[in-house]
Amino acid sequence: MTQDLPLPGAVKAYPEPDAADVRELLLDWCGAETDDADDAAKALGALDPGARETADRLYQSIVADMGGRKWLTWPKPAEAHPLLGLYPLLAAVPDMLAYHREHRIDEDLSRRLLLDVGEKLRLNRRIYGRAGLDVAHWFTGHLRGALYQLGRLQFCVEGDEANPFVGIHIRGEGGPLTLDAVSDSVEWALEFFPAVFPERFDGPEDLVFKCESWLLDPQLRDWLPERSNITGFAALFDIEAAVGAEGNRADLWRFVFARTEDTPVEELPQDNTLQRSVLAGIRAGVPWRGRLGRLNLARLGL
Repeated sequence: MTQDLPLPGAVKAYPEPDAADVRELLLDWCGAETDDADDAAKALGALDPGARETADRLYQSIVADMGGRKWLTWPKPAEAHPLLGLYPLLAAVPDMLAYHREHRIDEDLSRRLLLDVGEKLRLNRRIYGRAGLDVAHWFTGHLRGALYQLGRLQFCVEGDEANPFVGIHIRGEGGPLTLDAVSDSVEWALEFFPAVFPERFDGPEDLVFKCESWLLDPQLRDWLPERSNITGFAALFDIEAAVGAEGNRADLWRFVFARTEDTPVEELPQDNTLQRSVLAGIRAGVPWRGRLGRLNLARLGL
Protein backbone atom coordinates (compact mmCIF):
# COMPACT_ATOMS: atom_id res chain seq x y z
CA MET A 1 0.00 0.00 0.00
CA THR A 2 2.84 2.41 0.80
CA GLN A 3 4.07 2.15 -2.77
CA ASP A 4 0.75 3.64 -3.94
CA LEU A 5 1.38 6.87 -2.03
CA PRO A 6 3.04 9.87 -3.72
CA LEU A 7 6.81 10.03 -3.40
CA PRO A 8 8.36 12.24 -0.70
CA GLY A 9 8.06 15.90 -1.61
CA ALA A 10 6.10 15.12 -4.78
CA VAL A 11 3.60 17.93 -4.25
CA LYS A 12 5.19 20.25 -1.69
CA ALA A 13 7.70 20.17 1.11
CA TYR A 14 6.57 18.22 4.18
CA PRO A 15 6.46 20.66 7.12
CA GLU A 16 7.14 18.03 9.77
CA PRO A 17 5.83 19.43 13.06
CA ASP A 18 8.24 19.59 15.96
CA ALA A 19 7.38 18.17 19.37
CA ALA A 20 6.18 21.51 20.74
CA ASP A 21 3.87 22.05 17.75
CA VAL A 22 2.45 18.55 18.11
CA ARG A 23 1.67 19.07 21.78
CA GLU A 24 0.15 22.53 21.23
CA LEU A 25 -2.06 21.46 18.33
CA LEU A 26 -3.32 18.42 20.19
CA LEU A 27 -4.15 20.36 23.35
CA ASP A 28 -5.42 23.64 21.87
CA TRP A 29 -7.10 22.48 18.65
CA CYS A 30 -7.86 18.79 19.04
CA GLY A 31 -9.02 18.68 22.65
CA ALA A 32 -6.65 15.81 23.42
CA GLU A 33 -5.81 14.61 26.90
CA THR A 34 -2.45 15.67 28.32
CA ASP A 35 -1.18 12.08 28.36
CA ASP A 36 -1.92 11.65 24.65
CA ALA A 37 -0.36 15.01 23.76
CA ASP A 38 2.77 14.26 25.78
CA ASP A 39 3.12 10.75 24.36
CA ALA A 40 2.66 12.02 20.80
CA ALA A 41 5.31 14.70 21.26
CA LYS A 42 7.71 12.15 22.69
CA ALA A 43 7.02 9.53 20.00
CA LEU A 44 7.83 12.02 17.23
CA GLY A 45 11.49 11.93 18.25
CA ALA A 46 11.53 8.13 18.09
CA LEU A 47 10.59 7.90 14.39
CA ASP A 48 13.25 6.20 12.29
CA PRO A 49 14.15 7.43 8.76
CA GLY A 50 11.77 4.96 7.11
CA ALA A 51 8.86 6.10 9.28
CA ARG A 52 9.65 9.75 8.56
CA GLU A 53 9.62 9.05 4.83
CA THR A 54 6.25 7.33 5.17
CA ALA A 55 4.91 10.33 7.10
CA ASP A 56 6.08 12.57 4.26
CA ARG A 57 4.32 10.40 1.68
CA LEU A 58 1.12 10.37 3.74
CA TYR A 59 1.22 14.15 3.85
CA GLN A 60 1.76 14.27 0.08
CA SER A 61 -1.37 12.17 -0.41
CA ILE A 62 -3.42 14.76 1.50
CA VAL A 63 -2.18 17.87 -0.30
CA ALA A 64 -2.37 16.13 -3.68
CA ASP A 65 -6.13 15.69 -3.26
CA MET A 66 -7.40 18.78 -1.45
CA GLY A 67 -11.13 19.05 -2.06
CA GLY A 68 -11.42 15.33 -2.81
CA ARG A 69 -14.29 13.14 -1.68
CA LYS A 70 -14.53 10.80 1.29
CA TRP A 71 -11.21 9.74 2.86
CA LEU A 72 -8.01 8.15 1.58
CA THR A 73 -6.76 4.60 1.96
CA TRP A 74 -3.63 4.53 4.08
CA PRO A 75 -1.48 1.59 5.21
CA LYS A 76 -1.97 0.48 8.79
CA PRO A 77 0.68 1.92 11.12
CA ALA A 78 3.45 -0.39 12.18
CA GLU A 79 3.25 -1.58 15.79
CA ALA A 80 6.48 0.29 16.53
CA HIS A 81 4.89 3.61 15.47
CA PRO A 82 1.18 3.60 16.41
CA LEU A 83 1.00 7.41 16.11
CA LEU A 84 2.73 7.68 12.73
CA GLY A 85 -0.38 8.83 10.85
CA LEU A 86 -1.00 11.64 13.32
CA TYR A 87 1.99 13.74 12.27
CA PRO A 88 1.13 14.26 8.58
CA LEU A 89 -2.43 15.09 9.68
CA LEU A 90 -1.17 17.80 12.01
CA ALA A 91 1.22 19.05 9.32
CA ALA A 92 -1.77 19.44 6.97
CA VAL A 93 -3.79 21.63 9.35
CA PRO A 94 -2.55 24.86 7.65
CA ASP A 95 -3.55 23.38 4.27
CA MET A 96 -7.01 22.58 5.64
CA LEU A 97 -7.39 26.08 7.07
CA ALA A 98 -6.38 27.62 3.74
CA TYR A 99 -8.94 25.45 1.93
CA HIS A 100 -11.61 26.43 4.45
CA ARG A 101 -10.82 30.13 4.03
CA GLU A 102 -11.09 29.80 0.25
CA HIS A 103 -14.55 28.33 0.73
CA ARG A 104 -15.61 30.91 3.34
CA ILE A 105 -15.80 28.39 6.18
CA ASP A 106 -15.45 29.93 9.63
CA GLU A 107 -12.49 28.95 11.78
CA ASP A 108 -14.81 27.84 14.59
CA LEU A 109 -16.00 25.02 12.30
CA SER A 110 -12.38 24.10 11.58
CA ARG A 111 -11.64 23.90 15.30
CA ARG A 112 -14.79 21.94 16.03
CA LEU A 113 -13.86 19.46 13.32
CA LEU A 114 -10.45 18.72 14.82
CA LEU A 115 -11.95 17.80 18.20
CA ASP A 116 -12.61 14.43 16.61
CA VAL A 117 -8.85 13.76 16.72
CA GLY A 118 -8.80 14.07 20.50
CA GLU A 119 -11.81 11.77 20.74
CA LYS A 120 -10.20 9.03 18.65
CA LEU A 121 -6.98 9.28 20.65
CA ARG A 122 -9.02 8.70 23.81
CA LEU A 123 -10.78 5.75 22.20
CA ASN A 124 -7.44 4.24 21.15
CA ARG A 125 -6.13 4.52 24.70
CA ARG A 126 -9.26 2.84 26.10
CA ILE A 127 -8.98 0.00 23.59
CA TYR A 128 -5.22 -0.60 23.61
CA GLY A 129 -4.07 0.99 26.86
CA ARG A 130 -1.60 3.30 25.10
CA ALA A 131 -1.44 6.30 22.79
CA GLY A 132 -2.24 5.53 19.17
CA LEU A 133 -4.34 6.53 16.17
CA ASP A 134 -5.24 3.36 14.31
CA VAL A 135 -7.85 5.16 12.19
CA ALA A 136 -5.61 8.02 11.06
CA HIS A 137 -6.83 7.60 7.46
CA TRP A 138 -10.35 8.62 8.59
CA PHE A 139 -9.07 12.15 9.18
CA THR A 140 -7.95 12.59 5.59
CA GLY A 141 -11.61 13.47 4.98
CA HIS A 142 -11.37 16.22 7.58
CA LEU A 143 -8.05 17.64 6.35
CA ARG A 144 -8.93 17.56 2.62
CA GLY A 145 -12.17 19.54 3.05
CA ALA A 146 -14.58 16.64 2.51
CA LEU A 147 -16.01 16.27 6.03
CA TYR A 148 -17.59 18.78 8.43
CA GLN A 149 -19.11 18.72 11.90
CA LEU A 150 -22.43 20.58 11.73
CA GLY A 151 -24.05 20.34 15.12
CA ARG A 152 -24.51 16.78 16.37
CA LEU A 153 -23.65 15.04 13.11
CA GLN A 154 -20.71 14.87 10.74
CA PHE A 155 -21.32 15.17 7.00
CA CYS A 156 -18.92 14.06 4.28
CA VAL A 157 -18.94 14.55 0.50
CA GLU A 158 -18.93 11.02 -0.91
CA GLY A 159 -19.94 9.14 -4.05
CA ASP A 160 -18.46 9.65 -7.50
CA GLU A 161 -17.99 12.97 -9.25
CA ALA A 162 -21.12 12.55 -11.35
CA ASN A 163 -23.34 11.49 -8.45
CA PRO A 164 -22.03 12.87 -5.15
CA PHE A 165 -23.99 12.35 -1.98
CA VAL A 166 -23.51 13.43 1.62
CA GLY A 167 -22.53 10.70 4.05
CA ILE A 168 -23.72 11.01 7.64
CA HIS A 169 -21.39 10.00 10.47
CA ILE A 170 -21.85 10.03 14.24
CA ARG A 171 -19.18 10.97 16.77
CA GLY A 172 -19.27 8.94 19.93
CA GLU A 173 -18.70 12.00 22.11
CA GLY A 174 -21.13 14.22 20.23
CA GLY A 175 -23.86 14.11 22.86
CA PRO A 176 -27.38 12.63 22.80
CA LEU A 177 -28.59 11.58 19.38
CA THR A 178 -32.00 13.18 19.79
CA LEU A 179 -34.36 13.80 16.89
CA ASP A 180 -34.16 17.55 17.53
CA ALA A 181 -30.36 17.46 17.35
CA VAL A 182 -30.45 15.37 14.18
CA SER A 183 -33.03 17.67 12.57
CA ASP A 184 -30.98 20.78 13.39
CA SER A 185 -27.83 19.19 11.91
CA VAL A 186 -29.53 18.08 8.70
CA GLU A 187 -31.20 21.48 8.27
CA TRP A 188 -27.77 23.11 8.63
CA ALA A 189 -26.28 20.69 6.09
CA LEU A 190 -29.05 21.46 3.59
CA GLU A 191 -27.90 25.09 3.63
CA PHE A 192 -24.17 24.46 4.04
CA PHE A 193 -23.28 22.13 1.16
CA PRO A 194 -24.98 23.97 -1.72
CA ALA A 195 -23.46 27.24 -0.44
CA VAL A 196 -19.92 25.85 -0.02
CA PHE A 197 -19.92 23.48 -3.00
CA PRO A 198 -22.22 25.00 -5.64
CA GLU A 199 -20.32 23.12 -8.33
CA ARG A 200 -21.48 19.83 -6.76
CA PHE A 201 -24.92 20.66 -5.39
CA ASP A 202 -27.37 23.00 -7.09
CA GLY A 203 -29.49 23.46 -3.98
CA PRO A 204 -31.04 21.68 -0.98
CA GLU A 205 -33.27 19.65 -3.28
CA ASP A 206 -30.14 18.19 -4.90
CA LEU A 207 -28.79 16.63 -1.69
CA VAL A 208 -29.02 12.93 -0.90
CA PHE A 209 -27.96 11.85 2.59
CA LYS A 210 -26.78 8.31 3.28
CA CYS A 211 -25.47 6.54 6.35
CA GLU A 212 -23.65 3.21 6.63
CA SER A 213 -23.57 1.99 10.22
CA TRP A 214 -24.34 -0.75 12.71
CA LEU A 215 -26.70 1.82 14.27
CA LEU A 216 -29.14 1.20 11.41
CA ASP A 217 -29.49 -2.54 12.10
CA PRO A 218 -33.29 -3.09 12.46
CA GLN A 219 -32.58 -5.89 14.94
CA LEU A 220 -31.64 -3.28 17.53
CA ARG A 221 -35.34 -2.45 17.91
CA ASP A 222 -35.83 -5.82 19.62
CA TRP A 223 -33.14 -5.20 22.21
CA LEU A 224 -33.02 -1.49 23.00
CA PRO A 225 -35.61 0.42 25.06
CA GLU A 226 -38.67 1.54 23.10
CA ARG A 227 -37.73 5.23 23.18
CA SER A 228 -34.03 4.74 22.45
CA ASN A 229 -32.39 7.59 20.54
CA ILE A 230 -30.56 5.01 18.42
CA THR A 231 -33.71 3.29 17.17
CA GLY A 232 -35.33 6.70 16.64
CA PHE A 233 -32.36 7.72 14.51
CA ALA A 234 -32.45 4.47 12.53
CA ALA A 235 -36.15 4.91 11.81
CA LEU A 236 -35.31 8.04 9.76
CA PHE A 237 -33.63 5.93 7.06
CA ASP A 238 -34.87 3.75 4.23
CA ILE A 239 -32.56 0.72 4.28
CA GLU A 240 -30.92 0.05 0.92
CA ALA A 241 -28.53 -2.80 1.70
CA ALA A 242 -26.84 -4.90 4.32
CA VAL A 243 -23.11 -4.25 4.56
CA GLY A 244 -20.24 -6.22 6.00
CA ALA A 245 -20.30 -9.71 7.42
CA GLU A 246 -22.90 -10.97 9.87
CA GLY A 247 -21.73 -10.63 13.44
CA ASN A 248 -20.14 -7.20 12.83
CA ARG A 249 -17.62 -7.87 15.57
CA ALA A 250 -15.25 -5.10 14.45
CA ASP A 251 -17.69 -2.20 14.87
CA LEU A 252 -19.47 -3.55 17.95
CA TRP A 253 -16.34 -4.40 19.87
CA ARG A 254 -14.82 -1.03 19.00
CA PHE A 255 -17.69 1.43 19.26
CA VAL A 256 -19.97 -0.25 21.80
CA PHE A 257 -17.45 -1.86 24.13
CA ALA A 258 -14.13 -0.09 23.36
CA ARG A 259 -12.35 -3.44 23.26
CA THR A 260 -10.20 -5.30 20.75
CA GLU A 261 -11.88 -7.93 18.58
CA ASP A 262 -10.14 -10.77 20.41
CA THR A 263 -11.76 -9.82 23.73
CA PRO A 264 -13.91 -12.77 24.88
CA VAL A 265 -17.64 -12.13 25.16
CA GLU A 266 -17.58 -12.86 28.90
CA GLU A 267 -15.07 -10.02 29.40
CA LEU A 268 -17.08 -7.32 27.58
CA PRO A 269 -18.21 -4.43 29.83
CA GLN A 270 -21.86 -3.92 30.80
CA ASP A 271 -21.66 -0.34 32.05
CA ASN A 272 -24.64 1.14 30.18
CA THR A 273 -27.94 0.22 28.54
CA LEU A 274 -26.44 -0.01 25.05
CA GLN A 275 -23.71 -2.41 26.14
CA ARG A 276 -26.11 -4.59 28.10
CA SER A 277 -28.61 -4.68 25.22
CA VAL A 278 -26.08 -5.52 22.51
CA LEU A 279 -24.41 -8.10 24.74
CA ALA A 280 -27.77 -9.78 25.41
CA GLY A 281 -28.24 -10.03 21.65
CA ILE A 282 -24.75 -11.45 21.17
CA ARG A 283 -25.44 -14.14 23.78
CA ALA A 284 -28.74 -14.93 22.08
CA GLY A 285 -26.97 -15.43 18.75
CA VAL A 286 -28.26 -12.31 16.99
CA PRO A 287 -26.28 -11.85 13.75
CA TRP A 288 -25.69 -8.10 14.11
CA ARG A 289 -24.90 -6.45 10.79
CA GLY A 290 -24.31 -2.97 9.40
CA ARG A 291 -26.81 -1.38 7.05
CA LEU A 292 -26.70 1.28 4.35
CA GLY A 293 -29.64 3.65 4.54
CA ARG A 294 -30.90 6.74 2.75
CA LEU A 295 -32.24 9.52 4.96
CA ASN A 296 -35.95 10.14 4.48
CA LEU A 297 -36.18 13.91 4.93
CA ALA A 298 -39.95 13.80 5.21
CA ARG A 299 -39.65 11.91 8.49
CA LEU A 300 -37.76 14.91 9.86
CA GLY A 301 -40.32 17.30 8.46
CA LEU A 302 -37.72 18.76 6.06
